[in-house]
Amino acid sequence: MRPAHVLGAAVALLVAACAAPAPAEPPPAVPPQAVDVAFVHDIPGTHPRIPHLEAFAAGIGDRTGGALAVRTNPQGEVLAGRASLDAVLAGTAQIAAVNMAHLEALEPRAGFMNLPFGLDDATMADPARRTAATEALADLVRPHGVELLGLMRGADQLFAFPEADVRRLEDLAGRRIRVAGGGIYESVMRGLDAEPVAIPIPRIREAMGRDEVDGVFTSPGGWTSEVRGDAPHAVQAPGLMMITYGVVADAAWLAALPAPERAAVVDAGREVTDTWVRMQQDDERVVADAAADGATYTVLPGPEVARWRAAVAEVREGFLAAHPDLAARLRGAGLLAE
Repeated sequence: MRPAHVLGAAVALLVAACAAPAPAEPPPAVPPQAVDVAFVHDIPGTHPRIPHLEAFAAGIGDRTGGALAVRTNPQGEVLAGRASLDAVLAGTAQIAAVNMAHLEALEPRAGFMNLPFGLDDATMADPARRTAATEALADLVRPHGVELLGLMRGADQLFAFPEADVRRLEDLAGRRIRVAGGGIYESVMRGLDAEPVAIPIPRIREAMGRDEVDGVFTSPGGWTSEVRGDAPHAVQAPGLMMITYGVVADAAWLAALPAPERAAVVDAGREVTDTWVRMQQDDERVVADAAADGATYTVLPGPEVARWRAAVAEVREGFLAAHPDLAARLRGAGLLAE
């Protein structure tokens, strides 16, 4: 038999063990807090580019498993024109979609994207040349602290007027024409003997109501979503100016993201660029719908377009002569139709 004091100690240990609380279960895992990403642009809600912008924003959330939550125009504030780009430069927004005129104002060589009779849909539908254009632009704007994520087709621009009274180059003489920004936009209008008036897209209706412009230079989406009621007569000189939007990010913010999240943002931007042809089809659809609803859409004949091309030839050639290294890169990549 064991001594009584040994048995007593064993019993005491057993009682203590039974009385001790069970080990606590680990707390349930808490998912990481989503990081808000401010994405700003000034494109109207009924514009055919909106579904693509929404897909871009949602794609970032999906690709990151919700780690990044993109908030488009937070608090409903629309930063018109250059203000969206300025928000990225100031760090108050992380991503913006901006008209190329505003990137040109930041880096004048970016104006190659806006040259008259320059980039066209055939060029941008080709994956290799589309990539070459994107990389050329990215290299130009990166030193300014912004990273180009993608390009969004604006459109082969058209003119919209209250009356169907523009059919020849001479009909533009002296007319005040709304443009999205300065630089190449203004040079093209002056080459056509028109007077450019820079107005961001959200303010076009207001400017027309105050009789500040006689016509509007815009995209099919801008025409049908913003000004068709006041300017139902559209005229296009094919090739005159293919405009684009740049989807850009704060370069420092992007670089600081964890690698998987950074890759997700970059991939979402690339997907925007790769939907170029679908955006072209969207524009064809809204133009057809407008014409069926009573608007007029006139495509100028080849001989007349040739006259417009001659009128703005110096805009293109002067730009290329001023930037020979860039011109050589663009020609080498097949980005300059001769």
